[in-house]
Amino acid sequence: MTLSEFKNDLMIMSLFMLIGFFLRERVKIFQKLFFPTSLIGGLILLILGQQCLNIIEVPESYSSLPGILIDIILAAMVFGVSIGKERVKGYLEYSFITMTAYGLQMGVGVLLGFLLKNIWTGLPEGWGVMGVFAFHGGHGTAAAAGTQFETLGIDGALSIGAVLSTFGLIIAMTGGMILVNIGIRKGWGSYVKEPGKQPEYIYHGKLPEEKRSPIGRTVVSSISINHLALQFAWLLLSVLIGKNLFKFLGTYIELFKSMPSVLHGIVGGVIVWFVLVKLKLDYLADIKALKQIAGFMLEIVVFSAMATLNLKLVGTYIVPLLIYTLVLSLVSILVILFLSKLFFKEEWFEKCCMAVGAATGNTSTGLALVRAVDPDTKSEAGDTHGMYSTIMSWKDVFVGLAPMWIAANAVTGTYIVAGVGLGIAVVSAVLAYIFRETK
Repeated sequence: MTLSEFKNDLMIMSLFMLIGFFLRERVKIFQKLFFPTSLIGGLILLILGQQCLNIIEVPESYSSLPGILIDIILAAMVFGVSIGKERVKGYLEYSFITMTAYGLQMGVGVLLGFLLKNIWTGLPEGWGVMGVFAFHGGHGTAAAAGTQFETLGIDGALSIGAVLSTFGLIIAMTGGMILVNIGIRKGWGSYVKEPGKQPEYIYHGKLPEEKRSPIGRTVVSSISINHLALQFAWLLLSVLIGKNLFKFLGTYIELFKSMPSVLHGIVGGVIVWFVLVKLKLDYLADIKALKQIAGFMLEIVVFSAMATLNLKLVGTYIVPLLIYTLVLSLVSILVILFLSKLFFKEEWFEKCCMAVGAATGNTSTGLALVRAVDPDTKSEAGDTHGMYSTIMSWKDVFVGLAPMWIAANAVTGTYIVAGVGLGIAVVSAVLAYIFRETK
């Protein structure tokens, strides 16, 4: 492929991204379910492409974009991580309750997937682990894990991840709003007696001036270097360092040769951020801008994954995918509800709604559920989840490790992933109990 051809592919992507955006602005169901523009645009191109109407040819380059971009995206996630001891203590309870659900999704999910594969034998090996990445991470994380599976020779995981992520969003909003209505009627909420209505700008339309925020702040003079160029350089440097570190270690330890490339960005990012902090140069890394760059690339990853979705695979295995989604979602919601009511002393229902939304859809759906029971944002649910995301950011290593374990040996890898997941669930539940008792 030439650069000119790739430019044409990007122009097609931009066109359908805009079509998806304007369609989302008009169609209420897309707004209410918090479907991202990239998902809608990719779906439209998929329908018009070779697998359906055959009106437009979906560029071949789209299938390789997730694998190329995901390393950079994950590198951005570790920049800015700073955890103070005093601040952590107050948020550990929520973090461990949410990680209990995470561990169960991983352990129960991979075992359920293993059982369903015995009935629907054509399902990809280890596909059951995709649930934790799709429900707990969303389309982007699912695309990252699916890409790793396909890089390691297991096809179909990327398509399954995209479908499960979409199912998760639907469950998060429909199941979540059912939970909200039940909770309010039972008097579980701390601030309202009936579900609050979301402001229109949450769903579509122009964002009010007072709600707009900068996407970054310049840190050096533009005469020296463009701000985004500097931030992009930190991300690419992180991937470069991680890639060469694993290459070097691989010459001495065979295991590092088979490590997934997503770890390059994570490990390299940790090293670069650590060095910048120690040298007191961390001001050169604009965290907001770094996250925006990663978010931009994530839109491309989600769009590409949706546009190249394997419809034959999805159509063939829609029944096990639905069974899997319903079982895992029900387990997650019930566990979070039970532990939240048992352990939280204050704002337990608001925090429960945040955790349920984030563990079945994404952070946005969690915040949407919280707004329904806390329209004036009086609770600490959103801040608590933000701290959880920082404290438990280490869990993203499983995006690379789980596919690697399963690709090495499907049966053994499944048991390893199940053991790790259930272990995380048990330990997290115990720690949630301990911190509940000592606070």
